[in-house]
Amino acid sequence: MIPELSLQNFLSWAAQVSAIALVGAVLPSIFRIHHPRSHLAWCYALLLASLVLPLIQPWHYPVVSSATPSHPEPADSANVAHSTPAGRAAIPWSLIVGWILLAGIVARLCWFLAGLYQIRRYRTAATPLRCLPEPVRWARTLTHGDGLFCISRSNTGPVTFGLFRPVILLPESFLTLKPDAQCAIVCHELLHVRRKDWLITVIEELIGACLWFHPAVWWLLSQTKLAREQIVDSEVIRLTAAPDPYIDVLLAMAGADPDSSLVPAPLFLYKSHLIRRLRSLLIDCPISTLRLMWSYASMAAVVAVTGFLAFTSFPLMGQQQTQEAVLPETVSSRGNFPQTALPTPMPAGGAAMEGVFRVGGGVTAPKLITQVDPEYSDAAREALTQGTVVVQAVVQPDGTMSVARILRSLNPELDQNALRAMQEWRFEPGTFRGEPVPVEIDVEVNFKLRR
Repeated sequence: MIPELSLQNFLSWAAQVSAIALVGAVLPSIFRIHHPRSHLAWCYALLLASLVLPLIQPWHYPVVSSATPSHPEPADSANVAHSTPAGRAAIPWSLIVGWILLAGIVARLCWFLAGLYQIRRYRTAATPLRCLPEPVRWARTLTHGDGLFCISRSNTGPVTFGLFRPVILLPESFLTLKPDAQCAIVCHELLHVRRKDWLITVIEELIGACLWFHPAVWWLLSQTKLAREQIVDSEVIRLTAAPDPYIDVLLAMAGADPDSSLVPAPLFLYKSHLIRRLRSLLIDCPISTLRLMWSYASMAAVVAVTGFLAFTSFPLMGQQQTQEAVLPETVSSRGNFPQTALPTPMPAGGAAMEGVFRVGGGVTAPKLITQVDPEYSDAAREALTQGTVVVQAVVQPDGTMSVARILRSLNPELDQNALRAMQEWRFEPGTFRGEPVPVEIDVEVNFKLRR
């Protein structure tokens, strides 16, 4: 699997969405904003940002140095061959997770289609309301909306579905309600028709089906449903100028048991949001436009900072980039010391990998575990020679070190002593995506006289 579609990138994206959604969820409460229309736009902005996160953030591309000697020698087939260590095969977690995600998406889409089929069954079994009562006709006049009104024999509804030929399904108990209550219910459903909420609901259900695994997406979609219902509630009260009958019908319909199979239909009464909807109707909290703009600008800045920290903490990794480097035969002009050629690295799992990684972009630095001090030669001690030898080396996945070249020479004999000591050093290897990899580092070996 290519890095862009890897399990690590998937987990990083999920963590980024969780951080942004969590901060975005608590900010309206901190700023004390109770404005359904702007809150709906805020939730949609968070949802859109979550979907386009891979497109708006910088990707990290680990640099791989492919070392090529200036005078390559023919490779011996016996030395090139690598044996794969015997052992239990690694569990293909990426493949397993991918199939689980795909199975969940298929299951959610099947549930969605089953809901559409059930709605069609209710529509077929319902009886069209030919002679519209006066409250229904008055609601059509107030909202400038229209649709096909049907009475459900199974007492299902109120519910609205359909885009070009909308159908409003009403329960049989609707005919026994008071005129004010009937008008309020029909106004609510016709406002959904005028706002084209059916199309929006279908799109949200498809997004929820594709991202069924992420709780943050569940929360965002739930908040959009709540905000949309609160907007319609306030519009109904504004049109009818009768809040009490509308609140009464909300409470009366709370005892109804709407069919849960109507998944894609925007139900008149979403029970888990009932208390918040009633509180929004009973408690009027006007807010000035200036304060609203300032609050959302501040909230957007906080979310932007959170996104930057999430990008830094959970980076997305792109395809590794190979940088060619030609190594000379000699290490330094100050001494004729043979260079140790870069070995062919062997990453975890036994598969050959070209090149050596550098620290950064998701590649961790090796950590020194065991260090052996180099010997100080008598000649160098008598000559009062001291200083630092800088060596470019590669820490292998098994924790050993291979010398690439000497970057700064001190003394031919001390250079050799430094190289011998470094052969005994042991490291905790550097890693990339949790797997040990060869990592190139610069090592300083100090020679200092003790008095």
